Amino acid sequence: MVNCIRYGYIIFLSALLFISSCARENKTRIHFWHVMGGPIGKQLEQMIQEFNELHPEAEIKSVQMGSYDALAQKLMGAIASNSTPTIAQMYESWTDQFYKAGFLEPLQTFVDTDTAFDLHDFFPVFIEDNTFESVLVTLPFNKSLPVFYYNITIFDSAGINHFPENWTEFRIACERLRKLSIWPTSWPIDVWYFGSMLYQEGGELFNQNTKKPMFQNEAGVRVLEYIVNLVKDSLLYLNPGFQRQDEFLSGNVATIPASIVSWAFLKGRPRFEMKVAPFPQGNYKGIVIAGTNIGMFKNASQKQKRLAWEFIKWFLEPEQQVRWTRASYYLPTRMSVTKLSEFQKFLAENPNYDKIIAQLEFAHTEPKTKEWFTGRIYLNEALEEALRLERTPKQALENAAIRLLVDLD
Repeated sequence: MVNCIRYGYIIFLSALLFISSCARENKTRIHFWHVMGGPIGKQLEQMIQEFNELHPEAEIKSVQMGSYDALAQKLMGAIASNSTPTIAQMYESWTDQFYKAGFLEPLQTFVDTDTAFDLHDFFPVFIEDNTFESVLVTLPFNKSLPVFYYNITIFDSAGINHFPENWTEFRIACERLRKLSIWPTSWPIDVWYFGSMLYQEGGELFNQNTKKPMFQNEAGVRVLEYIVNLVKDSLLYLNPGFQRQDEFLSGNVATIPASIVSWAFLKGRPRFEMKVAPFPQGNYKGIVIAGTNIGMFKNASQKQKRLAWEFIKWFLEPEQQVRWTRASYYLPTRMSVTKLSEFQKFLAENPNYDKIIAQLEFAHTEPKTKEWFTGRIYLNEALEEALRLERTPKQALENAAIRLLVDLD
């Protein structure tokens, strides 16, 4: 009798294990490739875990790639071996290449059939950024704008009562700050800042219709000459990567440009009072958005695609966007987010964040074509040549344009 009970118990446990195993096997799983790390990565992992708990029949598996370069290489390799993830972060120039080659499932497919998804609630520049050949291919994921962080104590000592709103004021402020025997500002060599200032001069980076570079034109030369003159006059200290943030935190530099996302890392760290200001403007209002979007690969199963869409839709809901912005300082993607009480509280805690969001009204995207992947590299090299005084701004920009045109022929 005892043996029978034991035997029955074993069969019962085996059945439970079998059922549990089947349940696990029947789960719809998708892989999400991204580069979010540190506290921002932890927030993303927490949100993915919450989504998984809300959908026990499914599972999002997060795969952190470490860097955008690594992600690009992995995606290229995965496409070649037909082993792509279901969804991934991607820049616009990657999207253009992947979409034209037939590897992406346009998210327009899901938007058109999901009446609960309000596309008109998104900031228009984000929809423009994700639209290719009149088709919504991707949706915004982590979007940012450039801002300035400044040491209010040093600014007060120099008699500067507000952060410069235009580049003429910025030059004057730098000259005043230099009298305090301190570096007024420190920049990396960055196409993002140059591009924003270029649009403010009425220029553009690249004409997507003619496939011709435009950054070498008169507006581009004026912008680069302005920055080079700051360097020549010892008003701007060239500093690669994130070293400028350390110099700023140590009090050696009065102000630095950086992504709005740096707010999350800098807040509470300085021993002085730090403030954040919107990017100054030029003859025209202009700013360039940065960050990646989220796209879906075509070779996933229909179940995986449906799950991926549910996750994207959930992540972009206003309630989730507030949490994402509070943790990361990335821009909210939808206008309705700004009306939520939780977001209003965030704005009260972070003065000028609302003014930075307001710049989305006149924001531009970088060129969304695969040719810009190379063009951006050449332009960055031209900026370095000019800022290190190896060529004049005109020579450096024209040389970069010629190199790109040769590649495109």
